[in-house]
Amino acid sequence: MKIFSKISDFLFKFIEVILVLLFIALLCFIVKWRIDALYINSLSQSKINFTIADEFKKTKTDIINFKNKDENQISTPQPLLEENIDEDLVCITIPEGSSVDEVGNMLIENNLMTDLPAFKGLVDSMGLSNKFVAGSFKVKKDSKIRDTILELTNSKSKEYDVEIMEGAAADAVGQKLEGLGIIESGKTFEQNCKEYNVYYKFKPGNYKITTPIKVKVLIEELTGETI
Repeated sequence: MKIFSKISDFLFKFIEVILVLLFIALLCFIVKWRIDALYINSLSQSKINFTIADEFKKTKTDIINFKNKDENQISTPQPLLEENIDEDLVCITIPEGSSVDEVGNMLIENNLMTDLPAFKGLVDSMGLSNKFVAGSFKVKKDSKIRDTILELTNSKSKEYDVEIMEGAAADAVGQKLEGLGIIESGKTFEQNCKEYNVYYKFKPGNYKITTPIKVKVLIEELTGETI
């Protein structure tokens, strides 16, 4: 009986030691995972989802490289970072002469958006309906649709502070907008205002204008009129 008792005590202590070692190993693994995740995200401007599964793969690679003692193949977070970035991107190829509908449907098929009418409305309000560039693009899966439109049209967004003075008419407003670089031609802007019958309807105040923007939408924003 004493022998069985000693064997039982030994087994319990052995199992206890094993459990403690496993707990320490698990704790170390979790700490290593968090450190690697922080390091990888520090190398990228976008959020990278570095999972426990990724850490298992990386650790396995580290162990293999350590055994091989090949300094040229020592694993670093960078290759894994590039792999995750590629997984976060969708390749879009726009054929020459593609319409807004065709580009929109392409984005929907690649799960980059869901609402075609909203997409067409945004493209129109930005004045970029005929500006899509033929070629291949890598688009982030979590990219905002406005940013995707800018990328596919090779356009840049900029914000302007515009002050409209009391009594300002289309000629003065057009000159100011042209001077700021918001529009290309103050004369064309003035003519558009005449056609829309809003020449003297500009509301005084301070505005934040984000380009690119369609001239019609810009006039509506500065006059409060629906054209």
